[in-house]
Amino acid sequence: MAPIQLKSVTRTSILTRIVGLSVLYLFSLFISIANAQQPAQSDPYQNSISVASEANVDEDVLSRHVVALGAEDLTKIADIWQQRVQANLARIAEGVTQLEIVADDQVPALVDQIKAINRQNIGDFQNYLVVVNALERKGGSEEDLKKHQGFIKGFITELLLSYQWSAIVHLSKDWILSGRGGLRALSGVAQALIVMAGAFLVGGILKRVSGRWLRGRNVDNEIAAVVFPNLLLWSILVLGLFVALWGLGVNLGVTTAIIGGLGFLLAFMLQNLFQSVIGGLLLQATNPYSKGDIISINKTIGTVVDVNVISTKLRTFDNRLVQIPNQSIWQGAMENLSKYRVRRVDLVFGIGYSDDIERAKATLAQIVEADKRCLRSPETRIFVGELGPSSVNVFCRPWVRTDDYWDVMWDLTEIGKTRLQNEGISIAFPQMDVHVHAKDKATSDS
Repeated sequence: MAPIQLKSVTRTSILTRIVGLSVLYLFSLFISIANAQQPAQSDPYQNSISVASEANVDEDVLSRHVVALGAEDLTKIADIWQQRVQANLARIAEGVTQLEIVADDQVPALVDQIKAINRQNIGDFQNYLVVVNALERKGGSEEDLKKHQGFIKGFITELLLSYQWSAIVHLSKDWILSGRGGLRALSGVAQALIVMAGAFLVGGILKRVSGRWLRGRNVDNEIAAVVFPNLLLWSILVLGLFVALWGLGVNLGVTTAIIGGLGFLLAFMLQNLFQSVIGGLLLQATNPYSKGDIISINKTIGTVVDVNVISTKLRTFDNRLVQIPNQSIWQGAMENLSKYRVRRVDLVFGIGYSDDIERAKATLAQIVEADKRCLRSPETRIFVGELGPSSVNVFCRPWVRTDDYWDVMWDLTEIGKTRLQNEGISIAFPQMDVHVHAKDKATSDS
């Protein structure tokens, strides 16, 4: 009985092992099938490289994918697109060469073939430009950029020098009618013109509205009412220009750098003009005078007739027009003689040292009292203000309305001189007393 039991145990152990291996095999097979059914996880960056290198990729799709790529990968992709463009150009050149030797009945078919290659080349060249522009923005090496930019600039010239004019006409017509060529450029130009026209319209409206608002809000600040609307207009025009250039596909980074360089050159050449503009802006902020005010600038007195961002124009009392740069106004001394409603007239009468001071003061007080243009408040001050070399200077300071200032000053000067003389008070003038001391004759003889 023992041998039979041993055989049963052996068979049972073998069966157990077979079943276990089968289950393990089936489990591993199930896992492998499940893994195979799962979608492969691709690298997004590598996918962008693949899409950007793919032939016949749409330009918009290409533009989205080159955003994520670095300069090193963009350099390789630019080489790929350059090779495609060169291959297309070689095929076109070969076809144009064949036009010279084929029979006349074969020309239409060959021309259609050349046009088909050219249509393909238009798309490839546009994609090539997208990649090269992205490479420039990502800081590609100067050597690589120079190579691609030189190719882009030179290939049109080479076409014009190498092709027959009949072929050039066919290719140009094909480019003009292409949605990625002439029609697209024409559409961009139309959009740019619409944008600039809109900028002029919006800027003009805002200039008028802001000017009226500033004049209604603060009628005294003529500078702000002139300068700010113009700055608003030019800001909108510059913004419209950048939007128009962007619509034309111009590289705004390069354009901004060029404009910045030209701006620096112009600023250096026209530094005095720009300083006057800055002076105008500072005057607008401080508002020291407005149109119609009487001001004194560098010993020039006149009425403000025009204020702009560059200069201020004065009309003098003898009817001369004087234009003064805002730079010199801001950096120099400026007096506003009509800013306030009332002004003080400063009169000085020099009387002799032997004259009666109180009588002179009383006479001047009577003159001021009799002139209705002199205000009672603030009070007039009459006093001895200085003992000069040849006279005692009596100061007379009445207050008048600003509009009456010059008339009162001239009239009181004349009346004061006449009245003081009528009262027996002399108007002193510079004089010198010479005293001669005669020496004793005996002293001189000795």
